[in-house]
Amino acid sequence: MNYVPAIYSDLSESEWTIVAQWFAETGRADQVDEVSVPLMSFLHGLVLGNRAEHIVQLGTHAGYSALLLGFMLRRMNARRGLFTIDNVPASLSATRQWVGRAELNDFVEIAEGDFLDPEIARAAKDYFGTAPELVILDSSHEYSATLRQLDLWYDALAYGGMLVAHDVSRFAQNLDATKEGGVRRAFVEWRAAHPECESILLNPNAESTDLPLPFYKDAGGLGLIHKPRAK
Repeated sequence: MNYVPAIYSDLSESEWTIVAQWFAETGRADQVDEVSVPLMSFLHGLVLGNRAEHIVQLGTHAGYSALLLGFMLRRMNARRGLFTIDNVPASLSATRQWVGRAELNDFVEIAEGDFLDPEIARAAKDYFGTAPELVILDSSHEYSATLRQLDLWYDALAYGGMLVAHDVSRFAQNLDATKEGGVRRAFVEWRAAHPECESILLNPNAESTDLPLPFYKDAGGLGLIHKPRAK
């Protein structure tokens, strides 16, 4: 690109230093597994454009998105705003170090747990003091696990809230170790079973990372579910 996307240009000098160090150190350790710029930019608009103060993230990985989301929450002075979950101790340890270095502990909670455990959903609600208004699903890419995660976290979501599922494309189906259709199949089936919800698939038919891509430039694709308000 011949410009700097807002997810980076909005950062203060000290915040950009942390992000640059993150890229350097995770790159040396071969741990870079960051969210794509299109997806992070989409979340940037959702969070800052709508003042999303209660966010659950399923899949912390090496901490990149937790840092950027934490910087957004700090800009809004929305403390206790991100509850990020993973089940890999090394990922959790690394993210805790980065969140500490970025002085984001007041804004980000890093939790170890099973994405399918109702207790971790209750812990997220207890952390916020209310139901989450935004859930970002980027964890297991297995069909069966994803289908159950959609059930659990849709129920946990506040009325009027949004669930964002990454990797819903044909290309991303290859990430399912069980070869059962991955996030894409789970999302399509869940969507069909819940016609009362507003939902959309972005770039679901991408089969590779090669350009040209459609307007939404993430070959992983994106699924959006909006939970209607109670009548």
